[in-house]
Amino acid sequence: MELTLKKGISQLMEEVVNAGLCTVCGACAGVCPYVRIYREKVALIDLCGLNEGQCYEICPRTRTDFEALNRNVFGSGREDYILGTHRRLVFGRAADAGVRREGQYGGTVSALMQYILASKRAEAALLADRNPNFPLLPEPIIARTPESVLKAAGSKYSACPTLSLLEKALKDYRSVAVVGRGCQVEAIRKKQALNPEANRIAPVIGLFCMWALDYRATESYLAPKLDIGCVKKYDIPEGDFVVYTKDGTKRFPFEEIKSRRRSTCDLCYDFTCELADISVGSTELENDWNTVIIRSELGEKLWRDSLGAGIVEEKRFPSSRIDILRNAALGKKKRAVAGLKEKFGTDGTAFGYLVLSEREAGGYK
Repeated sequence: MELTLKKGISQLMEEVVNAGLCTVCGACAGVCPYVRIYREKVALIDLCGLNEGQCYEICPRTRTDFEALNRNVFGSGREDYILGTHRRLVFGRAADAGVRREGQYGGTVSALMQYILASKRAEAALLADRNPNFPLLPEPIIARTPESVLKAAGSKYSACPTLSLLEKALKDYRSVAVVGRGCQVEAIRKKQALNPEANRIAPVIGLFCMWALDYRATESYLAPKLDIGCVKKYDIPEGDFVVYTKDGTKRFPFEEIKSRRRSTCDLCYDFTCELADISVGSTELENDWNTVIIRSELGEKLWRDSLGAGIVEEKRFPSSRIDILRNAALGKKKRAVAGLKEKFGTDGTAFGYLVLSEREAGGYK
């Protein structure tokens, strides 16, 4: 399957990083020894002699044919262009109250990752933890134990370069599970389309993601207001940006923190992480549950086995919330396509880096 033009790291830096499109997914740093990421900044530290490379081909902000990737992952095109391919939509949560307490909302992602490791579905898991030197800055880790999974629990709302450790994980372990944002899952699926060896990446748990905060902008905003070293996790309920610290809970106006998001996120098409095996997000209704979208056959088996083992719980997704979820996903797509058309124009089914089916692209013209 053709994914991109044959280009290399020089073109990647010019077309993506220097153009302000980089999502800091970490994929390029994982495959190229000349790329380094420091505090969300991606830099080329030396010249590369290759004129083409995987670094360019797997980047989620180079040519990304969404429909082709969907066929590669699920075996068919998307019938549902708003939520993507899926088998079930439920409310889910960790059965263990301790996991729910440490995790985000229902703690579903943490419970699933613990179960994946315990049941030997994967030998290791790529996760986002907190950097001990920069508490607001997430850092990628390779987790092997339930304890390390729980330590990394909770949303970071920043752009962790999790995939920078993917090559190391694949070298050291026979199978690797990943938790990632939509852009990171797109990079994984592009990698798997290029190299069957990358199918050892499984299962892939996706996170709903509207946008990620710019680390430096967030730090400059919060530093005068609280002890950053005491931050434990964030939350964004209605109308507030909530920071949980060792000294208590702090609340800040949502609009003030939203303005510190990464601008590249406005060009992201994929709110519900459509190419994951299972996607997980907030319910925006019940704080101790998650919205769970079960997408692939692998994801369905993982969810069914987790239920049977008493690791997670589920209940019916309220019919009154379906349109709310779909409208949020569709709104994200429309804003992204409008932004891409303004920045790049359009050429048939291509909107900048994003390539859609004719049927779907027609709805955005």
